[in-house]
Amino acid sequence: MSYDIWLNIDTGGPEPATVWDSFNYTSNCGPMWRAAGADLAAFDGEPAGECLPILTAAIKRMEDDPATYRAMDPPNGWGSYDSLLPALRRLADGFRSHPKATVRVSR
Repeated sequence: MSYDIWLNIDTGGPEPATVWDSFNYTSNCGPMWRAAGADLAAFDGEPAGECLPILTAAIKRMEDDPATYRAMDPPNGWGSYDSLLPALRRLADGFRSHPKATVRVSR
């Protein structure tokens, strides 16, 4: 199971337009990002700009204390601190690029 996150904007048409869709990551690391303070599932339906400070604070916590988060690496090998951190940085870049877009999360 994984989390897919994308950003939509309302263009006035019958369906929103997707402006960014580059996050797909295993849910095995969910405890890690939640422990850092970012419940990615809770971002669903929220403006990216409002989620960005939460996400950047979580990234900073993870960067400041890698040993704690590496200890949370899933034992099955699906996901790791070392691959999650760059994925969260890319997600933050997407939020930063489209702050008014609505975050959509599928898990």
